[in-house]
Amino acid sequence: MISDVAPLGGQPIGKATNREEAWWLCQRYGLKPLPMIDPSKVELVDGENGAKVWTVPCEHTQYPYDRVAFENRRRDGLATLENGLPASPVAEENGIAFQTFRQRLKRGWSGERAATDGVREIAPNPDDEWEVVALKNGLSVRAYRSRVQAGCPEAIAATMGLSWRNW
Repeated sequence: MISDVAPLGGQPIGKATNREEAWWLCQRYGLKPLPMIDPSKVELVDGENGAKVWTVPCEHTQYPYDRVAFENRRRDGLATLENGLPASPVAEENGIAFQTFRQRLKRGWSGERAATDGVREIAPNPDDEWEVVALKNGLSVRAYRSRVQAGCPEAIAATMGLSWRNW
């Protein structure tokens, strides 16, 4: 069962399925849930129109102006999973960069797919001697190939550091 989450005496800020998720949601949004290490004080109560609401005792009942909390709220509002919860934290847990997650959503991917599909890895070509050199120098296959495609000679693309465009 998914229910709204609200700081005690405040407006709903999101949705959660259990008291731990409700507690973490408040913390993610810059509120300070009390007690800080124990979500046992979170209660499921009847809200307006008979809806159930997880109430979390917090130090702040309104959103403090906190850039990280503001970004988390904006990101969590982009897409949801099939169960109705925000997809952005799942993408972070799966190691998917936010820009990749957002681009996937712009391409029409579902929130579930954008948050859970892994990042595509490019397989190195063992027959390309300069690509092997680039890998030994700590350069990724993607970076090496993009340098060559941009017009950089292979020998320079494989051996230059970050200032390769100054060749």
